[in-house]
Amino acid sequence: MPKNASATSTATLTVFRLAALFTFLAVAMGALVCATGSGASCPTWPGCRPGQITPQWQLSPLIEFTHRVVAMSAGPLVLAAAIMSRRLHGPNRWVRILPLIALAGALAAGAFGRAAILSGIPTWMGGIDLFSALTAMTSMGVAAVMVGSAARGPARRSAPGPQPLRLFPLAAMSLAVLVAMHVSGIFAAGKGSYTRCLGWPIWQRIDTDLQPWLQNVRLGLAGLGAVLVLTTVVVAVRDDRLRRWGIALGTLFAAEMVLGQVIRAAGLNKGAAAGYSVMAVALVSCLGLLMAVTWPTREVAATEATPQQPELAGVGG
Repeated sequence: MPKNASATSTATLTVFRLAALFTFLAVAMGALVCATGSGASCPTWPGCRPGQITPQWQLSPLIEFTHRVVAMSAGPLVLAAAIMSRRLHGPNRWVRILPLIALAGALAAGAFGRAAILSGIPTWMGGIDLFSALTAMTSMGVAAVMVGSAARGPARRSAPGPQPLRLFPLAAMSLAVLVAMHVSGIFAAGKGSYTRCLGWPIWQRIDTDLQPWLQNVRLGLAGLGAVLVLTTVVVAVRDDRLRRWGIALGTLFAAEMVLGQVIRAAGLNKGAAAGYSVMAVALVSCLGLLMAVTWPTREVAATEATPQQPELAGVGG
């Protein structure tokens, strides 16, 4: 590969990874803002208060303002990744599609987030906001894994074996159920309830929340999600190449369940709520990355078209 092509590949991989990292941090910080009730600390946008750009040196305003900085940094990075993805060609077309999906999700989440601060948004918009944020995070993470696989070169890539092929639908189904569970929490939450924030239900209905039938549905989704996640963990740890992913996923799931029981027994406080929400985001992200690692294609490859390699420009997925 020509020297400048290698440099471009390195730059592309760096941008994709930074975009994936910042979209994850934006969602995690958003969950932290909700869990700690920090959203009202900076009532204007983009500055924290009228005539004041930066926040006061207090925890809640700092959390909210940091979230804004991270989210506004994620947008340009995802846009750059989406632009760079136009030059990626290979048998897996998703490496070009996913950054565009991530960009759409990031733009939607940013617009709804700004509206929520300035004027408030109805519940259905809050559901779209959360779904858009989770979509952006997952899509960008999967795309970054695919580009990283291509950057390692053909010699270090291999076709997925039976275990990974069986693991992909498990991870995908687990991810879909968890996203549905989290989004439904917004519609089931009472006014000011923690249920509207990212986090698993604590295996009981909440009297102050709304729609008992929807709470039951959410509990059912949580039960199904738990079974799927545990099955995914078991299958992953049985594969030598995927064992570390299974351990990471199992650790996050166990920590989420234990903390949920602590909250149920001792009550909710800001520290417990923050940990519960951030681990929920990490669990969703881990499932998305595991799904990317086990993507059922013969090769998750992407090659940058350069003037020195014109023959690759016509290869599409």
